[in-house]
Amino acid sequence: EPHHFHIYTTKHNTHICLTRPNREPILSFSSGNIGFRKAQRGSYDAGFQLTAYVMKMIQDRGLLSPIGTLEVVIRGFGKGREAVVKALLGNEGRLLRGKVVKISDATRLKFGGTRSPNPRRLG
Repeated sequence: EPHHFHIYTTKHNTHICLTRPNREPILSFSSGNIGFRKAQRGSYDAGFQLTAYVMKMIQDRGLLSPIGTLEVVIRGFGKGREAVVKALLGNEGRLLRGKVVKISDATRLKFGGTRSPNPRRLG
């Protein structure tokens, strides 16, 4: 069973959670935890720095050796989504990259459901 690296990005924030194979959380951080406030939390830079910070925390806490395999689960369409992928592929993700066995997209899509609100008419 692989550990899971959950990434949830919205237009306002980015959340990253590392979990055990039974989905019990080990680490959980968002852009606000590392000092970004208000509108900055949803930016590309916030997502990139958050990923780098989480990977540093994994290394500092000695969590690399218990993690045999890692499954990356991405959810949402925020700017942080692209930033997290770049960080994983870049120099920041060199220690975790070899452990990744699967990358999946868990973005929720609406099929029918409730009616969307009407668009705003300005002017």
